[in-house]
Amino acid sequence: MRRCVRSFWLSLALAVVTAGCGPSIPSRASSLFEGDDEAWVIAGNGDSTRPQFKATGGNQNGNLCATDLAPGDVFYFVAPAKYLGTVTDVFGKRLTFDLKTSSQFNLLKGRDVVLNGGGLGLVQNIKAVPGQDWTPYAFRLDEASGWLVEDSNSRGEPASAEQVKTVLTNLTAIRIRGDYVDGQSDETCIDNVYFGTP
Repeated sequence: MRRCVRSFWLSLALAVVTAGCGPSIPSRASSLFEGDDEAWVIAGNGDSTRPQFKATGGNQNGNLCATDLAPGDVFYFVAPAKYLGTVTDVFGKRLTFDLKTSSQFNLLKGRDVVLNGGGLGLVQNIKAVPGQDWTPYAFRLDEASGWLVEDSNSRGEPASAEQVKTVLTNLTAIRIRGDYVDGQSDETCIDNVYFGTP
């Protein structure tokens, strides 16, 4: 009887601790930025290649931010190696993340999410740019979700299922746009990246 009581309290304590950690979303890879930058980098922002980790201000706790240091260029948050390689198991699942930006003036659109692999590039152009509060985004990884193909033979044509699978067979880069304001030094932050959620 004593062993059963001990097991009950141990199970209850574990449930409380787990509940305090926030929801767990099944995915192939994720970045919640609770303790550091998780090896994400910045591309296209002058000489700056590392985002700034912020322990507070995220969509719950930490997040990554970058300030536009080269107003004539567009910079991207670039995913680390744990997202890359042979990831065909995510076909039909989703890439999700949250963004916010510091300014809503002179907003730019275009090439907002880029996946590279198998000699192809897939591009998503989001319909609504991030707001000054956290804006959630979700893109299903299939042929019916608006991915466009960019390669030497095709620019802007809808991707087929086979083309999406080709990219996922040897995924070499995931880039999420961080610069949405033309000609200003704006700051954009990213949080809660999940790759391969149902």
